Parts: sequence; structure tokens; C-alpha cells
Amino acid sequence: MVLALLHESDLLLSDDVVETIVDKDAVKTRLLSHRWRYLSPPLSHLQFDVFTLFGTHGESSSTFVTAVDQVLLACRGPKIGTLKVRFGLGDDHAFHVDRWVSFSSAMQVEKIAFDFSCSPESCGSYNFPCHILPADKASHLKHLCLVSCTLRLSPKFTSQLNPLRTLDLDGVPLDQSGLDIITSACPKLTLLRMIGCGLPKIVCIHGQLLCLKTLIIHDSLISVELKSINLEIFEFFGHPRKLTFVDVPHLKKALVRSLFIYRRTSPICNALAKDLPQLQFLSLIVKDEVLPLPATSPKFISLKQLDLLIWPFIDSDLLTVIYLLNASPLLEILQLKIGRQGEGRSNGERREYSRHTHSHLKEVKMEGFRDKWNAMELAIYLLKNTIALERMVVVVSGSTLQMDLRQRVTNLLQKERGNSTAELIIL
Repeated sequence: MVLALLHESDLLLSDDVVETIVDKDAVKTRLLSHRWRYLSPPLSHLQFDVFTLFGTHGESSSTFVTAVDQVLLACRGPKIGTLKVRFGLGDDHAFHVDRWVSFSSAMQVEKIAFDFSCSPESCGSYNFPCHILPADKASHLKHLCLVSCTLRLSPKFTSQLNPLRTLDLDGVPLDQSGLDIITSACPKLTLLRMIGCGLPKIVCIHGQLLCLKTLIIHDSLISVELKSINLEIFEFFGHPRKLTFVDVPHLKKALVRSLFIYRRTSPICNALAKDLPQLQFLSLIVKDEVLPLPATSPKFISLKQLDLLIWPFIDSDLLTVIYLLNASPLLEILQLKIGRQGEGRSNGERREYSRHTHSHLKEVKMEGFRDKWNAMELAIYLLKNTIALERMVVVVSGSTLQMDLRQRVTNLLQKERGNSTAELIIL
């Protein structure tokens, strides 16, 4: 069991705690306050949080930073791969955290991950000190992950960020000037993730990030303009005003997740299909139902997999999924998740569906299945109109009548399958 004992000014950490803080292959050394022996290499990973240090909740921030200071003071080795710290620290402990950053530079750390969420409201956020990092080739830092910090970027210290390969920011305020510095100072960046960063209303990521392959943005009510020649994966989580893609020839995977497309399905899908004809994977979340796509709308001519999460209203119609199927002639995999019923009603219009033969669709999975919203009719349609279908999985949603519904779904689909040789799995 992990133990933490305080005797006056001495902090005792058990061997088990030390093995957790460093990694399992590290030398097992007893750490006893100021009499600690130096930790010897090889050390590849240092992780500090309340559990690895104390095995329990409730330790003060002062006790925590003291423990981290003592462990780092005992580390003597040419190189450490990763330094992770997770605790509610603010700017009142900047002196200590700055020393940890300096330690990282001296130990040639390649990844720094600071998660300071749940810091006291009375304290300001810790400002990550880019100026402490070595410049250009002297820096070994390749991966930087910051949660609930600030990153006040300055043009004077852009060379310190040159070696970065991944930048992960969560709850780190970022304005347009900060974005401009990132795009100019991080030419080797392959992944950029920005979550809840209060981004400007128009986010422009243009040609400077030539190595960027993955871009993840979680924000609301913003427009995104992308021109990134080597981008392969784009994820947006939130409520976009507009998504514009220019010169992204390698972008094949788009995840527009937790985007409640309500009465805006057609414009969003039209923009994606028009700007990204090479798209192979698309994930969408739709509130209510899919709206009709006009016959003149652009098609997803390369799409292979479509993941849909639909949050239906009382009288929504899941057969509207057919609109997206008809717009995806080469689709091979459809994964449909049906969320819980939301408040409100659909527009109540009767819709007409063009019944196409989907010659490439091989695998269908429907989760959260209920006997409403025309879910059964959609399952029958898919079974009858997919000549290459190899497997259909239907996961019945939990209810007091779940066993009965599962049996009825099984019986009806077996009856309606006709000449289909697809494997039917009803769970």
C-alpha cells in the first residue's frame, strides 16, 4: 500500500511510490528526505499526481510541490523522456513549476504534460515559460501538453518552439496573435489540438504548417478556414459557423463530432462534399434528422465509412439517413448510433425517399435500436437494398421489454431478408 508520512520537515516516500513515479524499469532506490540517494538512469518516464505520490486525496499543494522537488532533486541522469504533472496548481507555485521546466531542459525531456485543472479560483493560471526553454537545436522538447494554463507567446521566443512535433492545449486561452505565432514558430508540428481555448471567431490555419497531419478543434460558434497541404485528419467538436477547406488534398478523415446539426444538415454536408471529394471517413452528430439533399448537391464520391450519431425528437424519422447513403455511392461501412430522445418535435413533413441499390455497402451496425422513429423500417431498407451486405448488427436499447423487442427484430428481419446472405446479429 502506498504510504506518505510527514515528520516535521521530512517527507517519507515508500519504495512502491518511487516505482510508480519513475517507471517500472527504474532502479529501486529508497528515498528518505534529504538523505535520498540519487536516482540512477535509466529513467524514461516521471509522472506526478496525488495518487503516485501519496495514494490518497486531500494533500495540500505545498506538500505536493515539495514532494516533486525532492524527487527531481534526486534524479541524476543524462536523459529523461517524459515529465507529467497533474495537480491543481496556479501561479502561486510558478517558482517551483518553472524549476521543473528548467529541470526538463537539463534532462533533455522530450515530452512535458502539465495538467493544472481544479486549481483554486483565488489563484491565477500558471503561465508556461517558453523563454526558459533552450533555443532551436539545443531543445529536445518535441511534445507539449498543457491543461488549464496560460501560454503567452512572444515573437521573441519563437525559436524555443521550433522542435515541437505535437502541441495539445486544453483550457489554454489563445487569440489570433497566439495562433499566428504557433503557425510560424512550429514548422515541424504534426498534431495540433485546441480544446476550449476561446479561439477567435475566424480561425485561419494556412500553408505554414507543412508537416501538420492532424488538427483537432473543440470550440463553438467559430468559423474555420483550412489550407494545409498535408493534413490527413480533421476533428471539430462544437457548433461551427462555417467550415472551409482549401487545398487539403490529403484530408481523408473528418470527424465533425458533437456537432448538433439541426436544420443545417444540407449546408454542412454540401460544404464537406464539395471541398473534400477525397474524403474517405466521415463522422457526424445530427439532432432530429437528416434533411434532404437536393439532386444537384455534390456527392461524397470517395467516402468509405460513415459514422452517425442521431439524437431524435419525438417524431423524427430515421429513414432520412437514406439521403446520406444516396450521396455516398462507394460507402462500405455504416455505423449508426441512436441517442436518447431529445426535447422538441420534428417539422412533421412527410418525406419521399429515393430507393437506390447500394452496391458497395458491406457492413451495417445500428446501436440504441428502439421500435420507434422508423428504426425498423430503416433496418429492413438496408437489408433489402444492399446487395453486397456481409453483416448487419442491431443492438437493441435497454428497456423492460428488451428481450421481447430483440425477438421481434430477429423474426421480422429474418422474414424480410429475402435473398440476402448477410449475417444477422441481434444483441
